[in-house]
Amino acid sequence: MPFCPKCRCEYRAGFTECADCGVGLVDTLPPAPQPGDLDKAVFKPVRSYPSRIHAEMVQEALTNEGIPAIIRGSEIFGTGTGLTEPSPPKLILCVPEEQMEEAALIADGIVDPL
Repeated sequence: MPFCPKCRCEYRAGFTECADCGVGLVDTLPPAPQPGDLDKAVFKPVRSYPSRIHAEMVQEALTNEGIPAIIRGSEIFGTGTGLTEPSPPKLILCVPEEQMEEAALIADGIVDPL
């Protein structure tokens, strides 16, 4: 029986693509993620956003696609020195290094980065 490697659903013989995820089915599932796997992941910046609402919209979309994402930064202080002119806030969305390419494609389809 084929399986979806993303949502792990099982399909009847003859199906080639997951109806929910749109990815090709495989004959055997990869090992399921284990508790603590994220503790070992190296999170890298994938995009920056001017407000928390933008960052959270993309974070939710990534999470729905099975990509863990964290938001770093502050809306209060911004990214500049603030000595000569105020700087806009900058929130940085980070994902596991091995999922950066897929995350960037999803993120760019939702909100324009800074």
